[in-house]
Amino acid sequence: MLYMVECDFSDPTLVQAWNDYYTERKLDEVLAVPGFRTSQRFKAVTPMLAPYLAIHSVDSLEVLTGSAYKGGGGGSFDARFQPCIIHWHRNLFAGLDRAPAVGLDEFLAVSDASPEAVAGSGIDFVWLEAAGLDRSVPRRGIARIDAATAQRLVASRPTTFNVFAPLMAQRVERADKPR
Repeated sequence: MLYMVECDFSDPTLVQAWNDYYTERKLDEVLAVPGFRTSQRFKAVTPMLAPYLAIHSVDSLEVLTGSAYKGGGGGSFDARFQPCIIHWHRNLFAGLDRAPAVGLDEFLAVSDASPEAVAGSGIDFVWLEAAGLDRSVPRRGIARIDAATAQRLVASRPTTFNVFAPLMAQRVERADKPR
């Protein structure tokens, strides 16, 4: 299952510190939780309400509702940053066991439109179905794309697709973590 967290950060003077914290300490905490397998963060290449996206591979909804996650800071951030996190949505999607690792020279295309709306785009989306948490969208398509395809999507269909650049390489669970 894929756990996707979308948000914006309202304080430009703290955004670099927040990104450093999230990419390092926060993801260390998350990946230490049994049932979290991978994590990767992205930022939209065009302006949008929630330009930051984190995608985590998790075993089940129970991973997100269990004491290991909640006790390890799951669902919240360092008190210094929490008030600045806005337009926050958390969705759990079924359809993939593991998130695709998007290379630093690649992009992630995301569409919350119907599969019919993206037909003819030339992109091989994997369609995910909402399975828990906010369920702010009923389905979501995701696909790894190259730079030329990203430019084409941004220019030709900005309301149908969001294009995200990775902020980091995908991180995987620690090998010594208890299962």
